[in-house]
Amino acid sequence: MAQHPSPRAPVGDALSEALRDVLTLTQLARGELAERLGMPLTNVEAVEHVVMARAADDPIGPVELSRRLGVTSAASTQSVNRLVSEGHLVRHPHPHDRRRQILDVTDTGLRHVMGELAPLLGLLHEAGAGLSDDEREGAKRYLRNVAAAYRVYLAGDAED
Repeated sequence: MAQHPSPRAPVGDALSEALRDVLTLTQLARGELAERLGMPLTNVEAVEHVVMARAADDPIGPVELSRRLGVTSAASTQSVNRLVSEGHLVRHPHPHDRRRQILDVTDTGLRHVMGELAPLLGLLHEAGAGLSDDEREGAKRYLRNVAAAYRVYLAGDAED
């Protein structure tokens, strides 16, 4: 049996600790959002993925949604069916491949989610309001580096 070396995580610094705190609080806030919306967390995450794909002008369908959620296609189909029946999402034929479907959030669904999410987004906006231009540039550079690190990890390119 092959033995794997014990993982050695780099020692955290204050910046890494602050990021871990934000990531933990983000997960807690997502759970709270789901509770306030009266929706299962997976359904909230599904709507979030559809909204973000729409904002990026790169619509997603049920198969891509199941991949992003990390669930089976059957579980994703169940979530999508429920969100469609509740009026949060709609299905449309893919503009280039009529055999496929794309998902979109309805105005009602967007208002429902944003009604609960808007106060948090306002607080997050205020969190950066007092930063100088140099501080903002440093924060953006750090967050972009964190996003790039996640992309490397998700692609499986991270060193063991």
